[in-house]
Amino acid sequence: MKSGLILLAAPAMTCTDEIRAQSDDLSGKVTFVSVTTARVMKAGQPLDEFAPNVLLRFRRSGTSSQFLAMTGKDGTAFLPIEAGHYCVDAFGLDGHKAKLAPRAHQCFTAIPGEAVEFSLTLGADVAYRGTIPSLGVE
Repeated sequence: MKSGLILLAAPAMTCTDEIRAQSDDLSGKVTFVSVTTARVMKAGQPLDEFAPNVLLRFRRSGTSSQFLAMTGKDGTAFLPIEAGHYCVDAFGLDGHKAKLAPRAHQCFTAIPGEAVEFSLTLGADVAYRGTIPSLGVE
């Protein structure tokens, strides 16, 4: 009896198949975050004002996963996200990083099936800029 190597052929898994396998079911993974961006009016003062149109980068701890979101004209956003621990950076719409207030918390934990409130406070002397490009219907 001869011994030999047996090869089994199986179809290769494509990137699309892998993504589909990972994302078919979000039950038990989804949570919601209510985001508010505010700005300190004057250094040393406790009163803040809403900061509109702030670009936010969410980074999920323990992974290379990150995504962008933006607060609206009222300085708020409500986002569905996958549960996990996130840290957030703020930017102007021009992409330049915005300086945060010294007391600003940058991280939060989102638990499946629950909503979490998260506020990010920009510094008093922050100057963030940029405009949202127009779709320009002519």
